[in-house]
Amino acid sequence: MLDERTSALLEKINELCGESGYKIAEESELLSCFPETIKADKEELKRILNYLEERRYIDVKFAEEGVYCLCPLPEGRIYFEKLREARSEGARRRRENFLVALLGAFLGAFSGALLAILLSFWVGA
Repeated sequence: MLDERTSALLEKINELCGESGYKIAEESELLSCFPETIKADKEELKRILNYLEERRYIDVKFAEEGVYCLCPLPEGRIYFEKLREARSEGARRRRENFLVALLGAFLGAFSGALLAILLSFWVGA
């Protein structure tokens, strides 16, 4: 699992490149992907790009004077597909748990009401 900064940069690279190959991106464009709470500088950007390249998430064809030629590799694209799958699986589980709890509450309320009616008939007779 990637940290927040690394994940944000990889997402930006995937967004820039789309389904095509290499794209040229400026340093400022890549730095813009970081939220205000986790700002990064040029050195941090280089470190993250090296990290992603070493782990075969991206390929860097060249990096010169704040201009990068990048391409996400299959592992980099699959990362977000797996992340999306995990999120949808969590949502599905929450939905199932809600429905089971709803059904249990309904059956419990119905049983309680039925028992109350039966007891009122039995005690009243």
